[in-house]
Amino acid sequence: IEYGDEYAGFILDCYALDGNGKRLYGSAFFSRPKGCDKSGLAAAIALFEAFGPCRFDAWAEGGETYTFLGKTHTYVKGEPMGKAVTQPIIRILATEEGQTGNVYDSIYYNLTNEGAPLNALVKAYGVDAGLTRVNLPKSTGGGTIEPMSSGAASKDGGLETFVVFDESHLYNLPRLKEMYATVTRNLGKRKAIADPWYIETTTMYRPGEDSVAEDTYRLADLIQEGRTRRQKL
Repeated sequence: IEYGDEYAGFILDCYALDGNGKRLYGSAFFSRPKGCDKSGLAAAIALFEAFGPCRFDAWAEGGETYTFLGKTHTYVKGEPMGKAVTQPIIRILATEEGQTGNVYDSIYYNLTNEGAPLNALVKAYGVDAGLTRVNLPKSTGGGTIEPMSSGAASKDGGLETFVVFDESHLYNLPRLKEMYATVTRNLGKRKAIADPWYIETTTMYRPGEDSVAEDTYRLADLIQEGRTRRQKL
């Protein structure tokens, strides 16, 4: 996948670091019209969170390498080097029971379609990609990618390392807003080790429905106006 400046810049902002290698942001919000592949972008980030060097490791001295599926990147001096999350737990939040949604469907396709590069993970590393859950191989620490409904999320122990709230303009019912609050609160439970975070993707909300997306827009306006600080996990 090759992204333009806008989407590539957004991804870079999601992983922005301070001078000590600490994550600057514990959440991200991506609002665009229908047809802009918001779910595809979220799926790509989720796959990176599951398999890629998505957490800061150290600053490169120069000459260090990272190899993935036969391709090697050589770091230059001062570049941040990454490492994979140990036992990543990735949740794709759904609004309806039994629903997987576009984000998980894209993840599943990229792992199971023989024409997709990441299908090699299934063959070479034993990734078990199913219609309702992806199990990561125990040989690399294990972990899961799973779509989850509001009922299941409220009972979950909260060990997620990355969460996607897709179409958060639909989160306007009490049970969905409670799910959002519960999961975002639980993300702090692995903060010291996994540095968890989440992303919201949405189209424009309907004013007055008091959805999660409308709340996030209000927060963004307050931050831009200097009337509040960005919240961290």
